[in-house]
Amino acid sequence: MRRYHWLPILLVALMVIGIVPARAEEPKIKVKNNVVTVEPLYSEEETLPTLLSDEEVAKIKRLQTEAVIATPSSSVSPDDQVVLVTSANAMAFLNINDGSSVAIPEEAWGPFFPVPMLGISSFTWLDDQTLGCLALNFSAELPQDYIGILGVHRETLELSFSPISLPDDLGIVSVSPDLTRFLTVVIPQEQPVEEALQTTKLRVGLPEVAGLTQIESLQVPSTMQARVNQARSQFAGLLSRFALMQDTSNDQIAVTEKTLDLALYNAVTGERSYVTTLPETTSVFGEAWTPDSSRLAVSFVSLRDPDAPRGSMDGALLSEILYRDATGNLAPAENPLLQNNNTYVIDTNSHAVQILRAAGPGAPPLLAADDWAPDNASLLVKAYYPAKLKGRTHPVYIWQFSERSSYRFYTKDLKQTGELNSNILSAGEWNQSVAHFVTPDEVIFRSVVGSERHPYYYNRVTGELRNLADRAGVYGAIVHTNHSREMVFIHHSFISPPDLYRMGWNGKGLKRITWFNEELRQFANLRQDPVSFTLANGQVRVGTLIQPADAAFPPKNKPLIVWQEGGPGVAMFNAWATNVENPYSLLPTFGFPVLVVPVAGRPGYTPAVFNSLADRANFGAIDIDEQAEIVRQMIARGWTNKSKVGIVGCSYGGYFTWQSIIRHPDLYAAANPQCALVDTITEWTRGYDVLMPYLEGLPPYNNMAEYRQDSPIYNTDKIKTAVLSFHGSNDFLPVVQNENMHLQLYNRGLKVRMVKFMYEGHGLADANNQLYAAQEQLSWFRTYLKP
Repeated sequence: MRRYHWLPILLVALMVIGIVPARAEEPKIKVKNNVVTVEPLYSEEETLPTLLSDEEVAKIKRLQTEAVIATPSSSVSPDDQVVLVTSANAMAFLNINDGSSVAIPEEAWGPFFPVPMLGISSFTWLDDQTLGCLALNFSAELPQDYIGILGVHRETLELSFSPISLPDDLGIVSVSPDLTRFLTVVIPQEQPVEEALQTTKLRVGLPEVAGLTQIESLQVPSTMQARVNQARSQFAGLLSRFALMQDTSNDQIAVTEKTLDLALYNAVTGERSYVTTLPETTSVFGEAWTPDSSRLAVSFVSLRDPDAPRGSMDGALLSEILYRDATGNLAPAENPLLQNNNTYVIDTNSHAVQILRAAGPGAPPLLAADDWAPDNASLLVKAYYPAKLKGRTHPVYIWQFSERSSYRFYTKDLKQTGELNSNILSAGEWNQSVAHFVTPDEVIFRSVVGSERHPYYYNRVTGELRNLADRAGVYGAIVHTNHSREMVFIHHSFISPPDLYRMGWNGKGLKRITWFNEELRQFANLRQDPVSFTLANGQVRVGTLIQPADAAFPPKNKPLIVWQEGGPGVAMFNAWATNVENPYSLLPTFGFPVLVVPVAGRPGYTPAVFNSLADRANFGAIDIDEQAEIVRQMIARGWTNKSKVGIVGCSYGGYFTWQSIIRHPDLYAAANPQCALVDTITEWTRGYDVLMPYLEGLPPYNNMAEYRQDSPIYNTDKIKTAVLSFHGSNDFLPVVQNENMHLQLYNRGLKVRMVKFMYEGHGLADANNQLYAAQEQLSWFRTYLKP
C-alpha cells in the first residue's frame, strides 16, 4: 500500500483555509518602482490607507466635501421676489429678499419630469407665481400627451400641465420663452429619426478636469437621478428629436451629420414655415429669443469637411479644414468657419427671415447671437475676432483661440448701432464673458481681468463702463431683477466658498442671501492679498497670494507653492476649489502659501499677451520663463528661497510643472505634476486635433527639434527636483508616458514617487481618491520644502 506522507499536512491546511475568507481581499495600494497603484473602493467598508493624522484627514475631507453649491437656475420672477435654485441635494424657490425658501421635493413633480434637467430648454416664468418648463408625462398613454407645458406654483407647488403637439417629422433646435414656438429641422420621410438627426459630438474646447466643480450650471439633485434615467429610457425616441440641443459638456458641441431643412413651428396654430437649409457639419453657435417670443436670432457655424466625420481626439490631419485654420494656412475668403457663419433673424408672426453676416476687410469676426433687449427692439451679438499670430500667414478662426471678443448692437432690422470693445474682453472664448440687456440701453456683462471675474455695467448710449464688484473673486450665474435695478449672483473666491448675494446695478447695496458655507469659510480661515510683478520686458503680471488668516503679508522666508491652471488658455479665476488639481483653497489651510498669477497665454490682460504663447516658437518657454522670473522676484523680495519653492498643476498645468523643472532645474525644490501632457509629438499625432497645430504652427515632421525641446519626456536628464506625479489609468493623456517619465527619474536615483489611480480619467472624480491624493500632496511638500 502506498503511503501519502503529505496527507496530514493537507488536512491541516484545509482546516486553516476553512477559518479564513474564501477569497482574500485585494490590496487597494500596490507599490512597484515607487509607482503607487490605487485601486477603487467598491463598498463602504473598504478604505484607502491614511498618511496623516486622523484630525488632518478629517480636515481635508471637510474642505473637499462640505461645500454646498446652490445655483440660480431660472430668471427672477416678474415681481422680483423669487428665483429657482438647484443644488446636488435639492431644488427650491428662494426668496431673494429675505432668504426664505420653499423646497420642491422629488415627489412634488408627480408624474412629470422637467426637461431642463436633461439640458433641454430652460425654466421660464409663466406669471408672477408660476414657473414653467417643457416636461415629460410619465403617466401618458398616447404619444400626443408625452410632452407639454408644465407649471408649478412657487408657494403651493400645485401643478398644471397642457400637452403640446410636436409632429413626428420635426426635430427640435430651439424653444421660445413662451414654450409654444420651436425652431425645428424637418426629418426626411421614410428615414429613421435617429439616423436623420444623428450628431457628432465634437470637441471645441480643451478637456475639463474631472475634479473641478461646475458651479454655475443647473444641477440635478441626487433624488432626481432615478427620474433622469427613467426619462432617458421611457422617452428615448422623443428625446432623440432634441439631438441638436441636448446638453453636452462645456468643451463639446453637437454637429449635424446630414443636410436638413430648418423650419419654424407654432404648437398653438400648427403652422410651420421654411427658414433655410443646414449643410452637413453645422452647429448652433448662438441663439436669442425676444422676451415676447416674437423674434428669434440664431447663429450657425460649419466645423468640418462633410466627408471627414472623424473624432477630434485622433490626432491632426494635414488636409483638414480645422488643421489648416489652426496653423494659419487658410485665407478668410476660403475659410468655411467664416463663410458659413450665418445669423438668421426670424419674425415668428410674419415668418420673415433676415440674414446677418460678418462684414469688413481683412479678418472680420465670427458672430453669435446673444440677447435681445427687454423692449424686443435691439439685438446683442457677440463677435469673436480671429487670432493673428506672429509667424502665421492667415488668422486663426477657431473661436477657442480667438484673441478678443466684442459686443455689437443691432436694431431689429439688423442695422448696427454700436460696439463695445475693451481689453476686458481679451481672449474671446476663454474670458467666458456673458452679457445681458437689463434695460433697452443698459447691459451687464462679466469677464476676467487678471484672475478676477467681475460684473461690469455698460450704457450703450452714453458709453459709460464701470466695474460693479466691491471685492475680489468670481461673480457667477448672474440674474437680474425686473424693477428694482438689482442682480442676484453667486460669489466665491480663493478664501470663500460660494453663496448667493444681491446687489444694485450701481455696485452698491450688497446683501447676502444665503449662508450655506459660512461655517466652512471660517473653518478654512484664509486670507488673500493681491500681488503684482513687473517683468524684464516691462509687462505687468497680477495675481493673488493665499495664506492662513493669521499669516503676515508679505511673507518672510516661507515655504511657498506656485500653481498654474490647465489649458492652455483657460482663465485662472479667483475661485473656491479644494481638489488636488486646484489646491489653492486647500494647501494654505495647512500652512502652505499658494501663489496664483496668470502668465503669457492666459486671459485677463491683452490680446497680444494671450496670443504670445503661440507666436513663432514661444510655446514651451515664454510662460514657463515668466513664472520663473516671478519666483526669482519673490526670492529677491525675501518672501521665500529656492529650497522652499514648490510647483503644482494638472493637465496643461501638469505640463507647465514638468517643463518648469526642466528649464529651471535649480529653482523648484518640489513638484507635483498631475494628469500631464508630456509628449507634444504624440499629442500631435494621436491627441486633440487642433491644440498642438495651433501652439506649434508646423507639424513635427518639419520641426522635430522644437517638438522635442517642448516635450518633457525627452528632457528628463535635466530634472533635479523631487517629483510626486498623479495620473489616472483612463486619462486620454496616456498614463504609460507619465509612467515612463517617472521611471527615467527613478532609474537615475532621484526622489520621485508616482501615484496611478486605476479607472480615473483626466483628474480625480472619486472622493476617496481626492482624499488620498491630498494626503500624498501634503506629505510630499512637507518633506521636500524646508520649513
